[in-house]
Amino acid sequence: MSGQDGFPSKRPRLEGDQALITNNNSEPDNPSTGGVVVAGCSTSLEVCEQSHSVPRNCAAETESPIGQPVPTLSNQDDAAESSPKQESGQRTALGMPEGDHQKSSVENTNYASPSSSRDHTEETNESSLTQSSTANEMTDSNKAANQKSEQSANEIAEPPVVETVIVDKSIAMKFLQIEANLCETLRHLVFRDPVTHLYNPLDYARETHKDYVMKYCCSHKDVLFLGMNPGPFGMAQNGVPFGDTTFVKDFLKISGHVNPPALQHPKRPITGLACTHSEVSGTRFWGLFRTLCKTPENFFRRCFVHNYCPLVFMTKTGKNVTPPSLHMTQREPLLSACDTALVEVIRLLQVKMIVGVGRFAQERAQYALKMAGLNIPVLFIMHPSPINPQANKGWAEQMMVEFEKLGIMRYLVPTSTG
Repeated sequence: MSGQDGFPSKRPRLEGDQALITNNNSEPDNPSTGGVVVAGCSTSLEVCEQSHSVPRNCAAETESPIGQPVPTLSNQDDAAESSPKQESGQRTALGMPEGDHQKSSVENTNYASPSSSRDHTEETNESSLTQSSTANEMTDSNKAANQKSEQSANEIAEPPVVETVIVDKSIAMKFLQIEANLCETLRHLVFRDPVTHLYNPLDYARETHKDYVMKYCCSHKDVLFLGMNPGPFGMAQNGVPFGDTTFVKDFLKISGHVNPPALQHPKRPITGLACTHSEVSGTRFWGLFRTLCKTPENFFRRCFVHNYCPLVFMTKTGKNVTPPSLHMTQREPLLSACDTALVEVIRLLQVKMIVGVGRFAQERAQYALKMAGLNIPVLFIMHPSPINPQANKGWAEQMMVEFEKLGIMRYLVPTSTG
């Protein structure tokens, strides 16, 4: 990959490889390393800006708020007066001046044609009593209608206030820089058997990942949902955590080009947003939040989703290798670098609560926070992976109960005050 197209081509090394692999071509490597570089990132903000790892024109982009604006009614007084005015217009249309409807009702009896003086007198008296009673009923009815109209107007004039969020795109830029620094550290690591292939979607899926971050990570967050590392048909394809392609395109509205890495496993090809293989964990994860929050803006108003480690590890058969199953000599440097980056993310986003999706993510967050001297609660929810038998027994329904129990639900649905 050229310097103009993206990250520098150096990446974590695989022991035993003899050639330096890049996305598009090969370059000579330092002979002393004796390995293949398969993922990596730039080292400084200046380099990142030149390589577009951090968007160069982010500050000039149009700011759009996360979530809905606070509803306002500039015509509250007009709304409160609309019903009485409509009633007045109805009276005028009937030839009844406003305020004189009772008098007009009584005077209209003079147009009657009685057959005799006595009958006329009786009918007039009876009519007067009847009209007086009718007028009183109309007055009471009008008062009730006016009170109801005023009540309705007051209800309209006091809508629920939807919480707004201050958008600051420099947060997204700093987030991308933290990830770039992490990739630069990881590219110096060497991974041995059983790992034969390694993907870094922050490199080859840079465009779609940037779109995700710039859309949804431009404000401080109360809750950080933390995954372990990319899945083969999710983030590995498009750079979005738990990134089932259907939800990434249709729900999150993510777009961008994905440049597949040069060294791919034949059983794990990278097809980007054209991937047709469903990521079950992602379908369950984003499906739940679509049900609860309705829109991504509602979810990301107070929450964000991030993976602890950005790398994908595979064996020669294409089997996924998780970070905790790596050999200790390879695992410890990886975890140390990821711990440091996680703490930086938490501080940047001013996170108040971390939710580990799976036990590994929870434990790493707890350890990283302890080492950094930060006192932030770290909760646990079951991972939605189909490998977990319990997750196959209605994961979404179980999580709704857990969210209520853990106090997470209040962050997912916008609160209204009025």
